[in-house]
Formats: sequence, C-alpha cells, structure tokens
Amino acid sequence: MKNIFLAMFIASISLVSCKKEELNPNPTVPIAPVIVNYTTLGTDTTANNEIVTLYSLTSEIKTGYNKTFITVKDLSGIAITNATVVFEPLMDMGMMQHASPVENPIYNSDIEKYEGVVIYTMSSLSGVWTLGVNVNGSSVSFGITVLESPTQVVRSFTGTDGEIYIITLVPPSTWNVGMNELEIMINKKTSMMSFPADNDFTAVLTPEMVSMAHGSPNNISPVLVGNGHYKGTVNLTMTGDWRLHLELSKAGVIINTDAYLDILF
Repeated sequence: MKNIFLAMFIASISLVSCKKEELNPNPTVPIAPVIVNYTTLGTDTTANNEIVTLYSLTSEIKTGYNKTFITVKDLSGIAITNATVVFEPLMDMGMMQHASPVENPIYNSDIEKYEGVVIYTMSSLSGVWTLGVNVNGSSVSFGITVLESPTQVVRSFTGTDGEIYIITLVPPSTWNVGMNELEIMINKKTSMMSFPADNDFTAVLTPEMVSMAHGSPNNISPVLVGNGHYKGTVNLTMTGDWRLHLELSKAGVIINTDAYLDILF
C-alpha cells in the first residue's frame, strides 16, 4: 500500500512540474547575425608579399567621415591579424598636395578585418585622391573617387588662435525625429600631412532648422569622450534641413563662434 501511495505522489509531482513548464516556457531565442555587405575598392600586394584588400560600407565614397576596412593575407591566402597598418590619404591638386585626418586601422576579430576611418575633406572635383595603406612599413596605393556630400558634414576653419582645425560629423546609422546622439570629431592641422586629434575643445550646441527658422529644446552640447571625439544629444523636432551651430572654445577662450555642420533627413 505504501508503494502505491508513493507512486501516486511522484506522479502528481511530475504532472505539476510539467504544467509549470508549459505555463512558464523560457525558450532561448537565437539572435540573427548582422550581415554587412562590404564593397571591395581594390586589391594590391606589398613589396613584402602581403595581399591587401580595401573595403568600404558603400560603393560611393563621399566627403566627410568614412569607415574603411582592409584585410591582409599572405601569398597562400592565410589572414595576417597582427600587422601594423597605417592609412596615408593624399589629395593631389597639381600645384599642391595634402593629406587628411584618419583613424588608423585596428584588427576587429568579429568582422575579420582591420577597421579604421578616413576623412575626405574635399571631393575629387578639386583633384585626385589616393589612399595609401602602409602594412608593416610597406605601402600600396588605391585610387579613390570622392563625391560631394549633399550637406556640409566636414569643414575646416581658422581659429582666433591662428591654427587650422577640421571638424567632422560622425554620422549615425539613421537620424530620427526626437532625441539623437550627436558625435563630432575635431582635428588640428599641424602640417599639410598631419592632422592629429584635438582633445582640448569645449563646445556649445545650438541647432537650427534653417527653412523654418526655429530651434529645438533640451539639447546637450558635445563633450570630449577621447581621441578627438565629442558626444552630445541633439533634438530634431521634425524632418528637414538642420544646421548644427557649434561655438568652440579652448581654455575658456572662444576659438570659433560658428563652426556649423548641416544635416538633412
């Protein structure tokens, strides 16, 4: 008799357990991988027999901030993941040449590519752009056609201190009506070939919708987050043409009263 009651008790516990599992399912939902379609811009081989392939996120390269990727392989096709890689952009205007700001590539194991940034300060209408890629001291060069962005997303200005600076909008994946993260880069021109990041600015943001002649509330001016990057928040209250007025100061002294950038969405 005891065995019968014990069997009934175990069966009842199993039934309750099954019902609980049915009422409280906790399935693991797989996360779909993000698929990025990279555009191949060219492939070349260095004097050290490293095969370098250049990629971008789009087939159209425009003025401003451009994420740029490369792979490095040996002659057998094996990936080299510990190379020292340097971007060397060059604009040849005939009578003069100059470079532009970059963030040199670092290997990203998630995408199996070196990832960096090139800022093209003008379109190819002004001359010929090439992008040198130096791998472990040996360079290859790729011709780049740069189109003009539809709005002012990069600009240079001379500050009241007599120095020349480049300010660039770091584009988000998309702009939305409402609050948006705003990120800019500021680089200082120290020579025709050198544009290091500048971490010494204080910015005051004043957005303006140009066609409607109004601003927006609750904006947060960009502050330094490192390596010449400044982040804040901009409130875009409607779609249209927005001008981001930026008053820039160093050590409490205004360097530029209106280093504006434009967006359109």
